[in-house]
Amino acid sequence: MNTQDYIASGILEMYILGGLDQTESEQVERAISTYPEIEAEYNQLQLTLENYAQAHAIAPPSALKDKIVGAIEKQLTDSKTESAFNSKSISIVPKKNTFNWLVAASVTIAIISTALSGYFWNQWKNAEGQLISMQQENRIFAQNVNFLIDSSQLMLKEKNEYVSFITDTATTKVVLKGLPISPNATALVFWNRSTKEVFLDIKSLPTPPEGMQYQLWALDNGVPIDAGIFDLTETGSLQKLKSINNAQAFAVTLEKAGGSPTPTLEMIHILGTI
Repeated sequence: MNTQDYIASGILEMYILGGLDQTESEQVERAISTYPEIEAEYNQLQLTLENYAQAHAIAPPSALKDKIVGAIEKQLTDSKTESAFNSKSISIVPKKNTFNWLVAASVTIAIISTALSGYFWNQWKNAEGQLISMQQENRIFAQNVNFLIDSSQLMLKEKNEYVSFITDTATTKVVLKGLPISPNATALVFWNRSTKEVFLDIKSLPTPPEGMQYQLWALDNGVPIDAGIFDLTETGSLQKLKSINNAQAFAVTLEKAGGSPTPTLEMIHILGTI
């Protein structure tokens, strides 16, 4: 079996995405267990799909963070609010006079009633504060849940778009291999002939010197066409570059930061033909 042709056929992508029947899936599984090159490509494709989803994850909006912080601060403020009682010492001198005894008893009852009223008022305010805090926590929880649902739906939509792109019969996968200047460098280019979209998946490239940047080129009848500059990211992450109308090959050169209108031929690191 020509493993490179097998890999370039796109059947591994279809297997990962569940697009094969049982017989075809069993054939792919046998190929993966038999040929190390196919197994390595299968593992890398899985990593690429996972990293693509992570790379397009959406961070929570800053407004949501402000709401959460504000709710927490208010809860802390409410918990520190307590009713203060000023204790007063009242001297009741017992007298034989019944009227004086009644006055003393009335004052004592008034003090006890005031204390009890303050106690129950404080308890009611605490319960009210806890209820408000629980309501705020429920609102924040609901906002977080809604945000996670929206983010998951968006990630699923982007994943489906990516799946549709790489499984589209109009999409061509081009394997770029290292030249003498960088023999171990490799990358994949996914180019759709219909939509003209181009995605780049860097497998291995040396870290560029300071002030330098890699640039992708499409070769159309030997004429280089700028496909965009890019930065090295985590292995397996896809980057969308400029659309290309027509090409017979793709290459990556090392240029000054910001890119160049023409490629520096002696700085071609990887090249792949369609």
